[in-house]
Amino acid sequence: MRDIVIFLGIVALIPMILKRPYIGVLAWTWIALLNPHREAFGFSTSLRPNLLIVLVTLVAFAISSEKKTWPGGKLATAFCLFIGWTTFTILVAPDPRYSLVFYSDFVVKMALHMVILMIVINSEHRLISLVWTFALSLGYHAVKIGLVTVASGFVIGRYTGFGPADTMIDDRNHFAVAMLMLAPLLFFLWKHADMKLMRNMALAGMIMCFLAVIGSFSRGGMITMVAMLFFLWTKTNKKFVSATVLAVATFCAISFAPQEYKDRIGSTFSQFGEGESSYEDDNELDESFCLRLAVWQIGFDMTLASPITGNGLRSIQNEEVAGQHLSSRHICSDKAKYGVRAAHNIYVEVMTDSGFIGLGIFLFILIGSWFNCGRIARKCRGHRELYWAHDLASMLQVSITGYAIGGMLLSLAYYDGYFILICMSIVLGRIVDEKLGEAEPRRIIVSANKRGKGPKRSRRPGRRATT
Repeated sequence: MRDIVIFLGIVALIPMILKRPYIGVLAWTWIALLNPHREAFGFSTSLRPNLLIVLVTLVAFAISSEKKTWPGGKLATAFCLFIGWTTFTILVAPDPRYSLVFYSDFVVKMALHMVILMIVINSEHRLISLVWTFALSLGYHAVKIGLVTVASGFVIGRYTGFGPADTMIDDRNHFAVAMLMLAPLLFFLWKHADMKLMRNMALAGMIMCFLAVIGSFSRGGMITMVAMLFFLWTKTNKKFVSATVLAVATFCAISFAPQEYKDRIGSTFSQFGEGESSYEDDNELDESFCLRLAVWQIGFDMTLASPITGNGLRSIQNEEVAGQHLSSRHICSDKAKYGVRAAHNIYVEVMTDSGFIGLGIFLFILIGSWFNCGRIARKCRGHRELYWAHDLASMLQVSITGYAIGGMLLSLAYYDGYFILICMSIVLGRIVDEKLGEAEPRRIIVSANKRGKGPKRSRRPGRRATT
């Protein structure tokens, strides 16, 4: 029954997408983040609904008479440059066939998604709709894991499989960071949703995000959450009140967390002061942390061997490529587990994939987006009608901060959820410039009175976007 509902729901979207291509982008985002077909157990699990939505969206985009304008700006250009450079490095990689598998399955789809998104999401209403789509898609997994965390007595972290199967957030550590990237957007929706029910849903979703992080037993997730909450606290006006609330929430989290999780968190802080013995005796330090240190050293050696173009996508996991750089200098030959593994660091991942040039472009997008959000927030001050944009820019900045910190321990460099946030900041900046008269509007909204249907209704400033 669940398979039939999912299939019919996806098919029902096709007429709407053909009429309005931006709905196709929303549906594309929904399927990319939620993966609804993986929540069933029958024939829909073998379907490729994303391919259907992509094809229909591209057709609708091509035949639509709507004006198609690129948002412009350095960040949008840098994104295209990053995808172009990544494509080039695959062609000159030592093992291009290995890289092409990941490129065709993830990178090229993500890139096409982002390009279409930046073109058709060209109004306040469409951007807010995208934020809601992002929140509801990942929010489903937050609620599911949050409830299971409570029902299991906060011990679900002992098991694997948190996000949708065979996706980038299937792993519990990746899932925890994705939940932390979602929480700030839910905070924005809680402040600006029109209906009380929607505000309550957003608030409940935030709580479930933090419960899911605690339930994941992810140390990286917990460290990221603390850093994000501190950064968020620096942006609040009532710092004493917010600090009190955070202190109470922290006390409750520590009280309910199982002892096993507390031990995992405590062991993290004792690992940075140890020396090379961490690779000689697994009993001295946490094994997973030692494996990360080893693979980072391997990644750096791989990049030094090919500093310009790198070694191709996922090369650090390729036995034939990365295996040539294994040495006793950073791993112990009699330890079978110290071998070719995932990068467990977005910066090392990009560095080994596309060299220092690729890493430079990646950092430009990441850091530039962070500062762009701050620029947008500053420009919106004093404009009551842009109160929503100020808060959205601030929360996007918090989400990007979470990704930058959490990504130090994860292989999430090409996660589409992150790049959707980047594109949101690009689109938001263009919309704000348009409303302030600093850029030409990409989409002209024809008011109802001009169509002969009476005066156009105005909405309260600072609330839901106009259409």
